[in-house]
Amino acid sequence: MKVHPDTSIRIANSETVSLELDSDVTLSQARLYLRSGDVVAVDLADNTFDFPIFAAPTTVKIGWFESSSDDAVFTSYAEVVSRHYFTLEQLSGFDGGRDDFGDLPIEMQYAARQAATEVFEEASGRSFVARIGRTKDYGRSSLLVLDHHDIRELLTPGYVQVSDSQLERRPGCGPFPRWVEYVYGAPVMPAEVSRAVLELAAYTLRPSNRPIGATGESTDAGYIHYTIAGRDGATAIPEVNAAIQQFGAGEHYVW
Repeated sequence: MKVHPDTSIRIANSETVSLELDSDVTLSQARLYLRSGDVVAVDLADNTFDFPIFAAPTTVKIGWFESSSDDAVFTSYAEVVSRHYFTLEQLSGFDGGRDDFGDLPIEMQYAARQAATEVFEEASGRSFVARIGRTKDYGRSSLLVLDHHDIRELLTPGYVQVSDSQLERRPGCGPFPRWVEYVYGAPVMPAEVSRAVLELAAYTLRPSNRPIGATGESTDAGYIHYTIAGRDGATAIPEVNAAIQQFGAGEHYVW
């Protein structure tokens, strides 16, 4: 799996992944900086190494080194989760395999899955796997409203959870501003959510059959109205938009 400098890739413990930095520079070592403060050094072969299994959820900073350098030449990031919303085998076999997605480079399949996952989570306001999130606390109000929902565990001390996505500060909490980290994510992944994200990924890989920017088309049968992402919903697929609305967090208001 090729990765680029200054990008983040989501890795699931349920899949084995080899990471290769897409660079013309010949590298000799990668160093994995863990949240615990530990550093795991791995030697590279053709700029590639097998990503180890770490307890999910977590985040890992990856430094890429030349043999003659003590400083990282490039940096990338990995987010470790327990599973993806669907497997690449499911994508290859989508709709009976008629689209031949399995013939596409693995990087394209992986990118389509990650993009579809990010769009669905952002639009629904929820994650359906455990992830590590963070919100910046400026200390200016009595409650800290987090940027995420379904908070499972607080990682930053000095706070107590008072609702699904709100915290109160304990006495002596500070100084400010500060980042507050936590584990969040819905407890289970509905089958319809998995199916919707799979369909969205397949849609992104298919060639478009309409002119870019077109909102409709006149035909002998009448006028065809296209569903437009951003106008008619978060995506151009009504069924995916329905899943986002049904399983998402919905609108939340703070007074």
